Amino acid sequence: MDFYQINLVAFVLLNGSMVYRQYRQDKRAELSEKIQELDAENDTESDQEHVAKVDRAPAMSSAKQFANIFFSVYVLVWGADWLQGPFIYTLYKDEKNLPEEIVARLFTTGFLAGAVSALFVGSLADKLGRKNACLAYCAITSLSCLSVLSDNISVLFAGRALGGLGTTLMYTVFEAWMVTEYNQRGLERTSLKLSTIFGRMITLSSVVAVLAGLVGQVLVSWTGTKCAPFVASIGCLAPASLIISRKWSENFGDSGAPKEKKDSLKLLLGVDKQILTLGLTSCCFEGSMYLFIFFWSPALKSSHLLAHHHSALPFGIIFASFMGAMMLGSMLFTKILTDKRWMTSRELLQAVVTLASGSLLFTIFFRSEYVTFWLFCLFEACVGMYFPAMGYQKGKVVADGERAHIYGLLRIPFNIFVVVALSLTKEGDAYREVIFMICSGLLLIVSAVVGVFLHD
Repeated sequence: MDFYQINLVAFVLLNGSMVYRQYRQDKRAELSEKIQELDAENDTESDQEHVAKVDRAPAMSSAKQFANIFFSVYVLVWGADWLQGPFIYTLYKDEKNLPEEIVARLFTTGFLAGAVSALFVGSLADKLGRKNACLAYCAITSLSCLSVLSDNISVLFAGRALGGLGTTLMYTVFEAWMVTEYNQRGLERTSLKLSTIFGRMITLSSVVAVLAGLVGQVLVSWTGTKCAPFVASIGCLAPASLIISRKWSENFGDSGAPKEKKDSLKLLLGVDKQILTLGLTSCCFEGSMYLFIFFWSPALKSSHLLAHHHSALPFGIIFASFMGAMMLGSMLFTKILTDKRWMTSRELLQAVVTLASGSLLFTIFFRSEYVTFWLFCLFEACVGMYFPAMGYQKGKVVADGERAHIYGLLRIPFNIFVVVALSLTKEGDAYREVIFMICSGLLLIVSAVVGVFLHD
């Protein structure tokens, strides 16, 4: 096995070990609950205790049903997204032979469409229904995937615009539906905690990403074209649409209450320092993450050539390794915050942002291909901890009535940040290093802001 295969196997074994330990821990907790219930049955119960026990039974059944219908869709939706991830840059650059400036403009188009759509997508979802918005995401993203089959540059730009709209929907309406449905079902009374759901979301996403990277690599090898994973993505979105339409209930925002909407917008504009802090953190961290998505492949190719290696890099295997690192990060989040409670959610978010800053900065000083790869894996591990930590914080701070609307508005600054960076893109290592240095500095500033203004 070569270097990248060995690292992938190591991540699989490490994650497998942690999953098994988590499974054993969950089983012990389940057994402990059953023992407590049996003990309670042998004791004389008060009327209040009896009522509480009776109320808890349907709530637990509802929690299990809720988890099944949400996570089944979540896995399919993220599978569709991750199938495209490792190949989108190299499809445009290497297979379609487009110049780096055109590739950057294609990416910029997607982020610009994401920024513009963020102005209205959330409020429309709150008004017309989050379930309908999720179905719209599946249709829009399917059209975006079909666009890569064309070599017409106008079609490619239209596809990226649809992709940007789809990304805004994916990062807002699914989570908004989930948190509101969780609250409406009263699942906070069950053992299924919101922080646990966010941790499992990223863990499942990472597992799916690893599999998607491997499946994508096989599809490319079999078909000889990097368009194959995009077509396969449509095969994931079709059953997701079916489950959503048949199993999900609809939920809405409080669109009929203009005063509450005005108050929510005031919060976003800075009256509430916590939402402003979350917006700044989202802008800088997620902006850095998307710039990383654009630059990791050319950065590794450059280090590969500096080491006098002329073989093609296994992008699917590398991407799968990154997702293995992200999965590891998500399980560390659950271990740190939910199981061990070693630190608060604010402290964890601050530590993750600081660590991500260092991982980007050190890639400038260490040009070794292997060190660069490991630093990128560290950054992905930070991503795995960031998203559940940020989702948990947003779940606590943002009201259900305006959840999709606020989530959409929070994406505007980061989309603008990425658009500006990509619009200035140039060939070569020097520009890429400047971008990583700027991102590192911004993340350090965000870390300080989180420590001062975000509450536990």
